[in-house]
Amino acid sequence: MKKILLPIFIVALMLMLVACSGEENSDSTTEKYIEQAEKVISLLNENNYEEVYAKFNDEMKQSLTLENMNTFTPLLEESGDFVEIDQSSVEEKDGYFVTVVVAKYTNQNRVFTISFSDNEEIAGLFVK
Repeated sequence: MKKILLPIFIVALMLMLVACSGEENSDSTTEKYIEQAEKVISLLNENNYEEVYAKFNDEMKQSLTLENMNTFTPLLEESGDFVEIDQSSVEEKDGYFVTVVVAKYTNQNRVFTISFSDNEEIAGLFVK
């Protein structure tokens, strides 16, 4: 019985070590995309739509034109003054890094969902 359990234990221990070593890349990736999302949110708060638009991939530029980005203005104005980032997370889905950031404002909090392609272009932008 001991001869069977020892190899199983060793394999399980090796799997745990391998899984733990991969988290460093995940943490740095998470940090990178959260930082980029926070920059996008800051640009949106400043109504700097041109700079946000410049970060769009080709499909996003077709879906949301620069002229239509002004639709964010009333939404962010009714939120009040930006206070801080409350929560954030990144999930890799279908080749995109989907970043969800909860931003606190004086009147109403907003949830930003910003998807980035693997070459760090904005592939999706949603504000709730």
